[in-house]
Amino acid sequence: MKASAVLVFILISPAIGQNAQQPGIYFEQNGTALTPAAYSGTQSSNKIVKANVSWTFRGGHSPLQLSTNRPHFRLVCGFGPVPLLMLCQPGASQPNDLILVQLDEKSDHRESRMATGNMFGAGHGGFDPKRTVTVTMVKKEDGSWDVSPSQDLKPGEYLLTSGMSPQGFDFGVTK
Repeated sequence: MKASAVLVFILISPAIGQNAQQPGIYFEQNGTALTPAAYSGTQSSNKIVKANVSWTFRGGHSPLQLSTNRPHFRLVCGFGPVPLLMLCQPGASQPNDLILVQLDEKSDHRESRMATGNMFGAGHGGFDPKRTVTVTMVKKEDGSWDVSPSQDLKPGEYLLTSGMSPQGFDFGVTK
């Protein structure tokens, strides 16, 4: 009896393994994995009256370009690269609140302004609300999360992140 149980387990194990996806975030339509955004540092501009600080990301475009303005992603939490750990927080019952930030496109990089200030002491930090889209997350039966923007996205480059860290995953939406 024990030998037959072991044989059944051996036969169904590959089938179980095929359905289990590695931790990461995937474009739901075709299963393509998003890659961590290539953060390249902070850039600042300081003019006489106004100063800006921006996060910069390598490349004029993300490697993943999508032709839909309402993409759905599948988030599989677990141990992985730092951006995934920032989204999922190991040991938490659900991922952090996620946000999509539209990046400004430059010829050789993309950027997001994170702070502005002026010589009179006025300023603010954080993402420009006009450049952000909230994200809806729904837990699936298999424990993964369906992640989608709460509204249609404009064509451009985006960073999926969990807040005030340049860690995240990037993709583009084509026209």
